[in-house]
Amino acid sequence: MNSPVWLVILLCAAPAAAEESASRVRITQGPEIEQARSDFAIVRWTTTTPTGSPVHEGIVRYGTEPTKLSETARSPIRLNPSHPQTIFRVRVEGLRPRTTYYYNVDSAGADGKSDRVKCAVKQFTTP
Repeated sequence: MNSPVWLVILLCAAPAAAEESASRVRITQGPEIEQARSDFAIVRWTTTTPTGSPVHEGIVRYGTEPTKLSETARSPIRLNPSHPQTIFRVRVEGLRPRTTYYYNVDSAGADGKSDRVKCAVKQFTTP
């Protein structure tokens, strides 16, 4: 008779465990500007490999003011769960020459749920 009670407890605990795993994803390198041109930049960073769906996306939020990162660039990626780390690369397009941009990064699963790997706001200037 106790078995059904344990089953209910396990099912209720599963989402919290999955959420806890997602919070363990951390940036191990970067983010940094891999390449910058007058009209685009490529942002690269490495994280511990997220759990969940192998379909993910790298996300860069950016803008010309450090407190207003109102633009977003995204790039899809397929994770390899057997690798301990994942490299994200996102191309940010439509930039203006000789302009300073501020940005931070994140990643999300196919369901849109953040991996919570946001970093401090960084900056770069286009040539």
